[in-house]
Amino acid sequence: MKACGVIAEYNPFHNGHRYQLSEARRMTQSDVMVVAMSGNFVQRGAPALLDKWTRAEIALRNGADIVVEMPVLGSVQAADLFASAGIRLLQAMQCDAFAFGAEEGIAEDFISHSRFLREHESEIDRIFQTYRNDGRTYAAQLETAIAEVLRPQGSAISFSTPNNQLGLAYVKENERFPEPMETAIVLRRGAGHNDSDAFEQEFASGTAIREWSLRHGKETGRKDIGRFVPQETLEALERRPLLDWDNYWGMLQYQLLLLSHTELQNIYQVEEGIEYRLKKEAEDTADFTAFIRRVKTKRWTWARLQRVCTYILLGITRGEANSFQEKADSIRLLGFTEEGRRYLNILKKNTETPIVTKLREPHTSDLQLEIRSDRIYRLGGLPVLEEQNFTRSPIYIRNEPRNQS
Repeated sequence: MKACGVIAEYNPFHNGHRYQLSEARRMTQSDVMVVAMSGNFVQRGAPALLDKWTRAEIALRNGADIVVEMPVLGSVQAADLFASAGIRLLQAMQCDAFAFGAEEGIAEDFISHSRFLREHESEIDRIFQTYRNDGRTYAAQLETAIAEVLRPQGSAISFSTPNNQLGLAYVKENERFPEPMETAIVLRRGAGHNDSDAFEQEFASGTAIREWSLRHGKETGRKDIGRFVPQETLEALERRPLLDWDNYWGMLQYQLLLLSHTELQNIYQVEEGIEYRLKKEAEDTADFTAFIRRVKTKRWTWARLQRVCTYILLGITRGEANSFQEKADSIRLLGFTEEGRRYLNILKKNTETPIVTKLREPHTSDLQLEIRSDRIYRLGGLPVLEEQNFTRSPIYIRNEPRNQS
């Protein structure tokens, strides 16, 4: 069986995601679509709008065959580390191909660009070091260094758009493996990745759908987004708890007031004295958005601050982050279809990577951080949100196997 992988957040799952899964399956002629999906906290440092089990089931009913969970220290990361965790997971699932959405280009554009950058890593790093103290963000400094190296070569496509940047990070990581997966590019249609204002196009962005849902609540406005999401997402938005940072601001504020500057310095990625700004602004700020606006600087961007706030909320220390980078991979299975079950039966005979299907005490040492994170996530949705681990088994969608001819 041929497997194609996708790295995703589905925050929430919309028609563009369904189109991507369908196109990726067609382009790669794959029997099985494997999704490495962020758990209850997502890449930009925010709680997921819908919990991981709800999002996994929607994906399985709309084109995915297997959904596995990216660990929180893989999913809540800047692009390069997020890509590394996702590609590593798809490799562990022994995918033959992987696909991602991009604004433009073909696979060869990304592969050749990736190889050029890898060949010039030392030169890029040398130029990058000259910008370290100019007050700009890490990403801006690195982008300038790369541009200087690339300028003589040029590029047929732009790598400044969000999806192309993330796609390049995927390809760079995939190329590091002895047997890279086949690369497939699904060109985006409709709204841009972060376009919060696009309901007049064929596909709306996840950002637009998320913001609309939070703004209008469960009782109003659903008909306006119904044409951009599958029925399962629409029903979930009407019935499930919808979570964002507002649900956790009180908890974060308590942590910031309780922990000393020294204790905050032990939290992953709390650096450059940002702990002083965080503590100072936390006491008298009414909500999370106002808090980030006060703390934000040119160097400390909104996304970077949200990730740091997530680490503080979840109590993720530097030591835990270091341990995560060093530990062996495991696969947390969230759900599968009948076709996915067939593939998993084959995979289990050919891999030594543990596939975790149900959590039971005390055999949870490798997943303590996920368990803690999910327990904190659940506090934002109480009393409605169900327990996220020990009472859960992988979702099984009993559909008919697809024609293999």
